[in-house]
Parts: sequence; C-alpha cells; structure tokens
Amino acid sequence: MNYKWSLAGWVGIAVILTGCGGESEEEAATESEDGEVVLELFSWRNGETEEFNRINEEFQQEHPNITIDFQPTTAPEYDTALNTQLSTETAADLFFVRPFALGENIYNAGHLEVLDENDIPNIANITESQLGIYQAENEDLYGIPFNYVSYGFLYNEDMFEEFGLEEPETWDEFFEVLEAIENEGVTPLAIGTADDWVVDEIIANGFYSSFVGGEEWREGLIAGEHELTDPEYVDFLENLTNWAPYMPDNMSGIGYIDAMQMFMAENAAIWVTGSWALTDLAGEPIDFTMNMFQAPMAEGEDTRWVSMNGGAAIGINQDSEHVEEAKLFLDWLVSEDAQGLLADLLPGQFPVGDVPVDELEDPVNQKWLEAGGSADENYAVGVGFDVFNSGEPAMSTLHIENIGPLLQGDITPEEAAERMQEGLSSWYEPMQ
Repeated sequence: MNYKWSLAGWVGIAVILTGCGGESEEEAATESEDGEVVLELFSWRNGETEEFNRINEEFQQEHPNITIDFQPTTAPEYDTALNTQLSTETAADLFFVRPFALGENIYNAGHLEVLDENDIPNIANITESQLGIYQAENEDLYGIPFNYVSYGFLYNEDMFEEFGLEEPETWDEFFEVLEAIENEGVTPLAIGTADDWVVDEIIANGFYSSFVGGEEWREGLIAGEHELTDPEYVDFLENLTNWAPYMPDNMSGIGYIDAMQMFMAENAAIWVTGSWALTDLAGEPIDFTMNMFQAPMAEGEDTRWVSMNGGAAIGINQDSEHVEEAKLFLDWLVSEDAQGLLADLLPGQFPVGDVPVDELEDPVNQKWLEAGGSADENYAVGVGFDVFNSGEPAMSTLHIENIGPLLQGDITPEEAAERMQEGLSSWYEPMQ
C-alpha cells in the first residue's frame, strides 16, 4: 500500500528563535570562520520549542559543528508562508513537507532535493509504506518522514469510573456511553465545527474506516471501484448525525483549542481528536486520569480499524548551500536512538522507526500506538488524504462544505454523499 501517515506533524530543533523573512537563500544557511554551520528549519509546529531544544542538544553530541535554527509559524499560516519564501528565494535550508499531494506539489515545482539511501543510510529504518507518502510518481523520494498520527477518543477515566462506564467496543455501546454521560449533566463529546481542518481531518477522515472495511475499501475508491454513495459510506455519515445531540450546543463556535479546554476543565467527558493531542496536553494542568479508546467496531466488522495520516516529513531546499549538512541531520533524525527519543518527547506523534512499544514512557501513548496492530494491520489512511486532494474541488473542500451542514441537520447523509461524489467525479478520471 502506498500510504502513511496528519496534522499534526512536527520536527524542528531550536536553539535560536528568529523570523523567516527577508534574507536571501545565500544567507539562509550560514557558516562561521571556525567551520560551524547554522541550518534554518521552517516548521508549522510552534509550541514545542523546549522539546526541540532537547533534540538539538542530542544531535550536536554527534555533530557539534551544526546548529539547527528552528523557525516555526502556525499551521494555518504555514503553506502560504512557505510558498512565498520559495517564490522569492528566501526559503530555509530545511522545511516541513505535507503528506501526499500537497508535498508532491512542492517537489513538482522543483524546490526539493531528491534523497536516497546513499544520502540517508538510515532510510533503511523506515517502512516502504511510510516512504511512499513522500515519493513522486517516478518514485523519487523528496522528504524524510519522521512521524505519523492516528485518530481516536481521549476520555476522563475518573468520570467514567464515577458513572460506572467502560470503554465501548461497538458503536452501539458508544452511544450508550454518550447517553449515560448526558444523563449525568456532562457534555459527552468535546468537538465542534468552527475549525475547517477539524471537520476535514478529524471528523471526516478520522472515523470512516470503521464502516467500510478499512484500507481495502479506500484503495477500491481510488481505483474507481467504489463511490461515496456506497451504502457502507452512507452508514458512516448516518453515524455522524447521531453524534450531534452529544456535541456542545454551540458546536459551530467550538474549535480545536476550545474542545481541548473543555476536556481539560472537565466540562466534557470525551475529546474527539488525533494522537498528537498527547503532545498538546503534555505539561498542562490536568487534575484527572486520562485514557483513550480507538474507534469502535461497526456491525458486521471483526476489526477495529484505525484511521491514520502522515504527520510530516522534512525536505531539503534544493537551493541550500549546505545540502550535505542537511542530509546529516535527516539521517540522524531517523536513526534508532533519535526515534526512541522522539517517541517520548512528542507523544502521539508516532516514530517511523521500529521503536518497541513497551519502551514508551506514557501508557496512553503506548496504548494509542498499539491500536494500529503489531504490524500496522489495523490502519487505514483517511479517505481524503491521498489523491482526492490533488484536484478541484478537493476532498478536503467537499468535507468542509458538507460535513458541517450534515451535523447541523441541514442535509441528509444521502445528500452529503451525493454532493461529495459529484464533486470528485467532476475531475477524478477513474470515477468518470
């Protein structure tokens, strides 16, 4: 399978926090008189400076002459900022690369160095499925993946114990749990539709696989053998309509941060989110025991499918003056020692290397990673993450335009499915 692993990606290493703006590419990487090299790394993860400082310290144990200048912006601003920098030749030496079509567009524009095992020997530590996310049609590898993420439910374990509840294994049990929480006067689900990316990535891509039979169905959709109007996909949309009564009353005004704060303040029992949320919550003042459960099984299924996405890769600016030093950093990043370090520093942003699950420090991080199966057999890529975002209207746009109204009760599951299928069929040739 040619997949793996959204949003939430990371990496960066910080010693110096500066802006990324007006210097020329000749100034992007600097070399002092004593041979020390500073490489700029542009990122969309702007809340993890402390962790990245630690990573940089470890990297410099092996390469003391190279410093990574971590320059983050916010995720919503990242793509526009990167495109501006690339077009004005002010881009950093290294920068984050989005999974699938968005990353390949940067490669196709001629901005990324092509990489292989001669450049990055530790590529051997990465599975083919993960590498495939950042390979062009000609199989050129244009970014080194360093994490992936998946989707599920974080819950207040203390509240579950107080209410006499257990983790649901089926969707019927899931709604029984929600009803019981509602009866206790607590909002069951912390999730809303104010942030478009939450609607697309978490809600629409994060839980469909439970109903369609996992990755095989998605591959059939890409081949034109399935449609979004198939009964099993409509069943998923019908399931989403049943979430709505258990979401906040003002769901249209609740964004990602609002949902996180509701969960932290114990104003909601369950947070519908992605695994990267474990990093977002690390160090936050939480006064209860937290746990997670994966998407329940649909009727007739015997596998608990887990939807997942590529977190991020790092690519090398083709115009960097220090390509070789950049390759040293990327090779270190996917070494066994570095992957073990990252797995604990950035919980929920799962390592692409073979890190023993039982060695992870955080038990919730360990449990979430185990949900994918010992050989990743339970994973299915989000339905819209791959080829369906390479044309217009993109699947992400179709999700945003239809899933929100579906949850609000403005359209039916059948209408949402028909609208999204019509949008894809207008440009995606295998569906024509």
